[in-house]
Order: sequence, then structure tokens, then C-alpha cells
Amino acid sequence: MPAHSCRLLPSPAMSDYREVIHERLYVRVPGTDKLRKTAAARLQHLLANGWRETERSQTADYVKVRFERTGHAPMKARLPKKGPEIRDQRRPRRDGGPGGRR
Repeated sequence: MPAHSCRLLPSPAMSDYREVIHERLYVRVPGTDKLRKTAAARLQHLLANGWRETERSQTADYVKVRFERTGHAPMKARLPKKGPEIRDQRRPRRDGGPGGRR
């Protein structure tokens, strides 16, 4: 088998990153397609930010829409470096212990 045949395999070197969300977009009048203002703005916002509508199913009160987008996997969240531990700076009690006087 020639060495160059390995490059022809359909599997990519890295996995494809895909995000999927399901949204309920509520309608103005039950049984119609006309979305409420907030739902229409949410739909417009998602489409403008790279989401694609892949599936839509309608119920009486809302439209359930499936969105997905592909691309690079997000970077892992970087946690801040752990600083020195802060100790309590209060002076010790004069009576020697918690609670009442001895």
C-alpha cells in the first residue's frame, strides 16, 4: 500500500467542534407564525452571531427552533493565579478564649 493513500481517508486530523442550542420563541397569537418582539429580536441576534437554524417545530404557544454553529473549540477558561492566603489581623482576646469572661 503506498504511503500517500493515508491522506485520502475521510477522517479529519482534528474533530469538528459543534455547538447546538434549542430555543423556544413565543408567538403573539397562538397558532400563528408571528413572533413576539423579544423572540424576533432573539432570532435576529442569534442569526447575526453565526448560528444557523437547522430545525423548527411549532406548537400552539411557541416555535421550538434548533440552532447550531461550528468552528474552533473555545479556549479553556483560565483561572486566576492563587495569591497568598490572607490571615485575620485581629488581636487575640484579653480573656483568652471565645465566649464570656473567665
